[in-house]
Amino acid sequence: MALAFLVIFFRFKHLNKMTPADKEWLAKAKNMVDGNDHDMPEQGKYNGGQKVMFWALAVCMLLMAVSGLLIWRAWFGFDITLVRLGAVVHAAAGAVMIGLIMVHVYAAIWVKGTIRAMWYGTVTRAWAKQHHRGWYRQVTGK
Repeated sequence: MALAFLVIFFRFKHLNKMTPADKEWLAKAKNMVDGNDHDMPEQGKYNGGQKVMFWALAVCMLLMAVSGLLIWRAWFGFDITLVRLGAVVHAAAGAVMIGLIMVHVYAAIWVKGTIRAMWYGTVTRAWAKQHHRGWYRQVTGK
């Protein structure tokens, strides 16, 4: 799982660098939750919330990989204190990842049009223009 995540991480990390517009989007995220997404700042392919999700999952996955090595007793003989610490970190990172995935699913259901994007890998022009104007302009030249 960690190796597959590494491939995904290096493929998408350049698209998930935080910008001032992302910080502004995060400051106005409550508007999005309240259904007022017309006043949100212009975003690229991924918005500030999606970028926070990406980086949080990346940190959790790193913690899972390192702690997983610590508790892999068949191959490594670490001190029991380190193994126990690794088990706690592994469990905590896993719990945080589960929570993040739940938020991700909830957000996908909440914002109309995102299920189609996840299922088919495409969005309508109108959806892209409303939710990711910067990306829409980049792709269409408009």
